[in-house]
Amino acid sequence: MKITEESMNPQKEQPKPEPEPKPKLTELQKLKAMSWKDRVWYIWTYYKVHMALAAAALLVIQVVATSIYQSTFQTALFCMIVNNYSEEELDFSPLEEGFAAYQNLGKKDRVNAETAYITYGDNASELSYATLAKISALVFSQDLDVMIGDSATIEHFSALDGYLDLEKELSPELLSLVQDRLYYAAGENGEEKAFAIDISGTDFARDMRLGEKPLLGILINTVRRDNTDALIRYIFAP
Repeated sequence: MKITEESMNPQKEQPKPEPEPKPKLTELQKLKAMSWKDRVWYIWTYYKVHMALAAAALLVIQVVATSIYQSTFQTALFCMIVNNYSEEELDFSPLEEGFAAYQNLGKKDRVNAETAYITYGDNASELSYATLAKISALVFSQDLDVMIGDSATIEHFSALDGYLDLEKELSPELLSLVQDRLYYAAGENGEEKAFAIDISGTDFARDMRLGEKPLLGILINTVRRDNTDALIRYIFAP
């Protein structure tokens, strides 16, 4: 046997071919291969931040869209009903629907009505102070037009000169409808003025389920006198 250099050295092993890499699965393919339980875990683990950001973006879009839509409406009348002690639940439909139809208001003209309870003087609660602050803000922004309340409420705001003196401000026609129902209370200087109207016994008070002797006052700085006067006409001469 002929000895050569090649025979002296062991034969070099040929390198094994590397396996071909497995094709990378798409997210959809990964999910299809999982059970429902694993899919939920996978999505929550890897996409919860994305989901939170998407939800936040949708919320912002909804708030902006709602705000833009709400801005297309305008308030035709805003009435606050304070201290209604009726045993029955208030029904706002005579205001929000009946009066709106009476005035031929458009679909974007709103008649707003809210209810609140307030105690005055030494008995005032924290909630009463918060409600008074809200009413003050509504008056200051000229959003509130009419207040229906008990005698304590009318006298409280009358002392601040918060209502129109109806004896001076109403037209002769309207004054003739309510002359015998005017309610007098002391103003800021102590002088008694016709700051409210007793609307008890009217169909309006009955249909709204107002309590005993509800009194109606018109806020002194209302910018919707056409509708506040129309409300008086609606109550007493529909």
